[in-house]
Amino acid sequence: MYPIHPPAYALEVLSGLEEAGFSAWFVGGCVRDSLLGRTPADWDIATSARPEQTAACFPLLPAVTAGEKHGTEGIVICGRVVEATTYRVDGDYTGHRRPEQVTFTARLEEDLARRDFTINAMAWHPEKGLVDCFGGLEDLSQGRVRCVGEPIRRFEEDALRILRCLRFGAVLGFSVEEETGRAALACRELLGDISGQRIREELTKLLAGPGAVQVIRAYAPIFFSALPELEALSRCAQESPYHCYDCWEHTLHAVDAVPPEPVLRWAALLHDCGKPLVKSFGPDGWAHFWGHARESVRLAKGLMERLRFSNQEAEAVAELIECHGEPLPLPEKRVKRLLARLGEEGLFRLLELMRGDVSAQAPALREKRLALLKEAEDLARDILRRGDCLGLPGLAVKGNDLIGLGYVPGKPLGQALNTLLEEVLSGELQNERPPLLARARRAAERVGREPTNQYVGPRPKLMDRA
Repeated sequence: MYPIHPPAYALEVLSGLEEAGFSAWFVGGCVRDSLLGRTPADWDIATSARPEQTAACFPLLPAVTAGEKHGTEGIVICGRVVEATTYRVDGDYTGHRRPEQVTFTARLEEDLARRDFTINAMAWHPEKGLVDCFGGLEDLSQGRVRCVGEPIRRFEEDALRILRCLRFGAVLGFSVEEETGRAALACRELLGDISGQRIREELTKLLAGPGAVQVIRAYAPIFFSALPELEALSRCAQESPYHCYDCWEHTLHAVDAVPPEPVLRWAALLHDCGKPLVKSFGPDGWAHFWGHARESVRLAKGLMERLRFSNQEAEAVAELIECHGEPLPLPEKRVKRLLARLGEEGLFRLLELMRGDVSAQAPALREKRLALLKEAEDLARDILRRGDCLGLPGLAVKGNDLIGLGYVPGKPLGQALNTLLEEVLSGELQNERPPLLARARRAAERVGREPTNQYVGPRPKLMDRA
């Protein structure tokens, strides 16, 4: 185990409490992460001081009082918040989430006994050393997540602990202790009482962990309770020469093959969720999934709304799912359109998702398709390096140029500009002022009048996102 080195600002809070006559210890995640050689995100303190007493110890520092009801006072120091929580015993829990009331206690050991997992139930003091009442240090050394006390009781108190248990396993690369794992599976239906936002937060952290796929595979029933849209994947075979896994295993392999970035991991998890709803068999006897991307987008949008994703995150995930089945090879015209639609970051995310999707397909197809994806990536970088027009800001004519031809500001003017952009992206027109202006003028002449609000051309399928 690694030594523990709290930052000076955290030690100042600990010392301030002790100088006022209270006991104080670093507890929880900061102790766990330090012993693992990881950098703690926060330095939390457990203390015998009540919240108002903690605040009185630091009269010149701002305090965050939102958690006072449960004994927590946040001290703002050096631009950071150090939370000091009174030793407490939790009362009965409401809705499998939070205690109705807490009782303050004078004993650190009673406070540690209420915590979720042994690896989070250790306390440390720079002079007094480590307090480990429940074998947390051994569980750290064995790479194991184990509940404090009776697992069923821990999960019934707070059902979110079920996902926290799996998240720690995925992020730390730990196994889940056998009795704890059985209890998590037995209590999985309690996740129905947890808010979508909290489920999203835990699963997003889990998905970014190096052991994410191993944990999801081992505890799939828990994930299906949290994300019922995915359960049908586990019963959907892919009888096709393009696939070697059923839909669920294909999904897990795709998740494992993309970088551990939240939008990408969520897109990989959801990219085929609509397949079971559109499965059919052709005359060749093989399974087909026509329109599965569209159906997957529909299901994914509903799931993301329930889990309260931000609009930006939900749109990014949905666009990746919608485009993940782009046929290969990708010609330059199509790469430009995708760059215009998704932007640089979105296009390279899409190629990563497609790479993950291909990596989870039949081995005989992988090498060729991965090579085609590499060609598309190189082509995209060349386009960006050349500075080709990919959106209205790069178009050689602007709205004022068309107004000079007689267009009136408004929706038809925007449609005209977008149609010109379409023809530049498709290669029909060079991105130069003379041919673009001539094209706009000819379109108006075809209807035999000045172009005021009368631009004629195909309605643009692609709106500028540059």
